[in-house]
Amino acid sequence: MLIVLGSTSPVKIEATRQAFETYFDNVEVKGISVPSGIKPFPTSEEETFQGAVNRARAVSEMVQADYYVGLEGGLQTLNGYTIVKQIAVVLHEEKTGIGISSGYTAPETLLQQLDMTIDESRKILDKYFGKTEILSKEGIVGVLTNGILNRASISRDAVICALTVFINPQYYE
Repeated sequence: MLIVLGSTSPVKIEATRQAFETYFDNVEVKGISVPSGIKPFPTSEEETFQGAVNRARAVSEMVQADYYVGLEGGLQTLNGYTIVKQIAVVLHEEKTGIGISSGYTAPETLLQQLDMTIDESRKILDKYFGKTEILSKEGIVGVLTNGILNRASISRDAVICALTVFINPQYYE
């Protein structure tokens, strides 16, 4: 079974592989770099969702596969707090699955330093946490939870949630 992911991020590829292997055998995940069509750090749930949709649709138009996945991390304001979450969109035939990860509060002191419109803010994240390529490894959630959760695990959970419409279609008819 071929799953194509709209990203070449090793963390997102691994998360997608783990999610699909929970339910399917002979899983192959191929990552393809496609633009999200949104700013590097989305600042609303709607924008984060749109980035995931854009990634899944873009790869669905590029190659033939069994499933297409878009994964996007972003921010959401909730009662004055900024929450970080991953959103997964899975496309298969004529159906769309949507899943959202667990979320966590972003440190306000960090948010004040970031420019959400430029990718160079990744360097600020690395400096703030004293890490290198934090988003390609454990992610901010890995540091904040002392390694109990990581970016791959919460991304995996978002993809698993998006797969519900495919693994239990009888409840969605």
